[in-house]
Amino acid sequence: MNGQLKMNAKKSSASVECLGMTFSDDHERRRHFLAILADMLKDPAFREQEGFPEGSDEAILALSNPPYYTACPNPWLSEFIKTVGKQFSEDDDDYSISSFSLDVVEGKNDPLYAVPSYHTKVPPKAIEKYIEHYTKPGEIVLDAFCGTGMTGVAALNCGRSSAGRSASSGSARNVILIDLSPAAAFVASFMAAPLAEILDEGESGSLGEFISGEVLPLYEVQGKNGQIFDYAVFSEWGECDDCGHQFLLYDHIIDHSVPAIKSEYDCPSCGTLIKSRAAKRAFSTEYDPWIKSQTRSAKTSMVLLSRRVGQQAVRLVPSEADVSFYNEIGERSVHLIPQPLNYSHMTHERNNLPEYWGITHIHHFFSKRNYVALDKIAAISEDEMRRSALFCALTILENNGTRRNRFYVDKRRPNGSPIGPLSNTLYVPSLQTETNIGRKVNQTLKSIEKVRHLWPRNNAFVSTQSATSFPLVPDNSIDFIFTDPPFGGNINYSEQNILYEWWLQVFTNNKCEAITNNVQQKGIAEYAKLMELAFKEYYRVLKPGRYIVVEFHNSANSVWNAIQFALEKSGFIVSNVALLDKIQTTLHQDHKAAAVNKDLAITAYKPKPGVEAELLSVGTETQGIWSFVSEHLKCVPVTKAVGGELAFVSERDPRVLFDRAVAWFVRHGVLVPLSHQEFLAEVNSRFSIRDGMVFLPGQIDEYDRRRARDAQAPQIELFVSDERSAIDWIADFLRRRPSTYQEIHPEFTSQLGAGWKKHEERPELAELLEENFLRFDGSNDVPSQIHSYLSSNFKDLRGLEKDAQRLKVKAKDRWYVPDPSKARDLEQKRERSLLKEFESYKSAPGRRLKEFRLEVLRAGFKTAWAGKDYKTIIGIAQKIPDEALQEDEKLLLWYDQALTRMEADA
Repeated sequence: MNGQLKMNAKKSSASVECLGMTFSDDHERRRHFLAILADMLKDPAFREQEGFPEGSDEAILALSNPPYYTACPNPWLSEFIKTVGKQFSEDDDDYSISSFSLDVVEGKNDPLYAVPSYHTKVPPKAIEKYIEHYTKPGEIVLDAFCGTGMTGVAALNCGRSSAGRSASSGSARNVILIDLSPAAAFVASFMAAPLAEILDEGESGSLGEFISGEVLPLYEVQGKNGQIFDYAVFSEWGECDDCGHQFLLYDHIIDHSVPAIKSEYDCPSCGTLIKSRAAKRAFSTEYDPWIKSQTRSAKTSMVLLSRRVGQQAVRLVPSEADVSFYNEIGERSVHLIPQPLNYSHMTHERNNLPEYWGITHIHHFFSKRNYVALDKIAAISEDEMRRSALFCALTILENNGTRRNRFYVDKRRPNGSPIGPLSNTLYVPSLQTETNIGRKVNQTLKSIEKVRHLWPRNNAFVSTQSATSFPLVPDNSIDFIFTDPPFGGNINYSEQNILYEWWLQVFTNNKCEAITNNVQQKGIAEYAKLMELAFKEYYRVLKPGRYIVVEFHNSANSVWNAIQFALEKSGFIVSNVALLDKIQTTLHQDHKAAAVNKDLAITAYKPKPGVEAELLSVGTETQGIWSFVSEHLKCVPVTKAVGGELAFVSERDPRVLFDRAVAWFVRHGVLVPLSHQEFLAEVNSRFSIRDGMVFLPGQIDEYDRRRARDAQAPQIELFVSDERSAIDWIADFLRRRPSTYQEIHPEFTSQLGAGWKKHEERPELAELLEENFLRFDGSNDVPSQIHSYLSSNFKDLRGLEKDAQRLKVKAKDRWYVPDPSKARDLEQKRERSLLKEFESYKSAPGRRLKEFRLEVLRAGFKTAWAGKDYKTIIGIAQKIPDEALQEDEKLLLWYDQALTRMEADA
């Protein structure tokens, strides 16, 4: 059966169909599959799956809504695919789509996107554009790093208008969502499913009644006839290093005249100048009834209550009764007894929470009142209400639920207001906001009421497990993959998600978590290996000829290379890199690398088996490389527009095509049949070239039609960061303007900025020119490259023959790009020079090379690999800094292949 599977639950007594079975209602369906899941959980082998979360059977079953969602690996994934999918057959497969060519710009104001708060999300409308381009209705989309399920929202809502009406019958896609985090998968299970009945009731329903009766009374202003406040502000106390005087920071660190938080202030007792960044906290010791021990923590006091009267915010100074009520709440018994925090990068290394804040247990991240409020929600006895209540609680937790929520004063907020936490850190501020949990849950219910018409009408299948292994998804069964994986150490998901998962009592198994983290002993190499395993699973399950889109948002070149390398090593071939712009930015966002100022969408495809077999059959024959290029160009966008103007498609650059071909051949253990210059020389005769880009015969007309609408040809942007990119920049410069050394030098020097790689020697311009280009010495005829430039740009030189004296004088000492035959001679000469220098690296004393030329290493590694001298590659690689190796994809390719061959030969 193909097409969209109708599995949404009816809110009436109508029967429900699910996986070919019929149930009297949705509750019977859940009970039936829960019983099966309970039996499976008793099997030790079932729990041995990669990424199986940490939690009891009871906790996993309480969260799960099988077969659609399980708080563990979902055992019904293969049955789902068998029910809705179409089996792949190469014989009758007619899929033929090139990469999506547009940069995607979508804001974060999508109403469904705004419902759950989480560390990072992609707007569903952005993902929808990719899904609609690459798939047909009813086909299966996969995201194994799904977060809160925005890929699921996008897939299930394809074809629906902004009003929620279906634009065409059955436009939705089927979707599988996987995440290692139980918290993320739990939220995704609500977002990518029909609206839960209890949530659909809104604020006036049973959940709203529970909040009004059990949670809101915790936030009463004492002596004000049951009035409820919106938030309270707590301030830490400071202590003067000189005199030991303790003082309330709220009274001394706010400058209302600016307005701003002061960077320095005077001790109110002795007048010593105190800098905020180096200020000492005052601590207090008190008995904690929840953990039954004395605790030492940063001293705080409630300083402000804010409540709303009509449209007006009214602020009150807390009374003694308010403080007493707060302390009394902290003595009430709780359902979940707080546990100590595990030693982690975020809690002990980066922020040192025990030392600087006295935070040793999970409840220390919450005010006493908010911990009790959330504990009441987690203790709800009725199963469906508890699941819906926990969903609401988790959607507000990141921005509003913890002591990380900052109270901030600046020109936009002269009287101060809550602004949420500092992103991607467990930092606890000096001025903390205690948000009314009950009010926030009710606001979530109101928000859901407003967007219920947009909520998906069908179910995703959601699984809690590692992206490195999901064996129940069959080979060649997925039609498209969109994924937003972790990027290095940007966000330590498992450590931050402890604040969510505590309330679920199911926790992330971080063994396979793809991040860099000192405590987990994961550096960039370990991260790259885990990403490679994940991409290999993606490659296994994706149908041949189909696409994966990977969102990238990290400023580190080493992480960028690790992602691309893992993607290509798994078998994918990159066909496009484009912008994915979410428009809004955050205060905490990185902007370190020019290439990743905004999110990037990396598109890659899985080659068809017949094509791969044909390429491998020709071995080292030159036809193999041209067959690869022809097949690759079919998947690359013909045109790309940026800001309405035609842009350069970098994947059509001959140099990039050669690199893609080399990587593919090397990974398949086949010698590359052409040198770089031989490839560049022959590509011009085999394919159509326009504006420095390579096209198939059937593509050139499409490009020419689009090109006719633009006055200027698209320009390639070259960033000079090493010797190779410097040579490419000079070549591009000289193609446009053959020039003398004096003319090139200032232009070239301006390119050598902070982007130059740390360990790479800076070559002299004169050496680069001598080794890679030709200079006209005034004898013989003027080369055609120079003649064309001069006759086009100097009126008095037009119409002159190549041997004209005036032309020779003007052309003398100009450098130019040689024609292909001479370029090959130069390349051979240059390679001999590079290999000679490589020999000096081999014999260099000491364990490390402090400075080196990447071009020398690349030439040496390539030659050693061709000669099966893998030990030399590994030995030299160990002499250079790991950072340099990880940031250069060509060196990494040869090194990785050398390791693989050594292991195979062992």
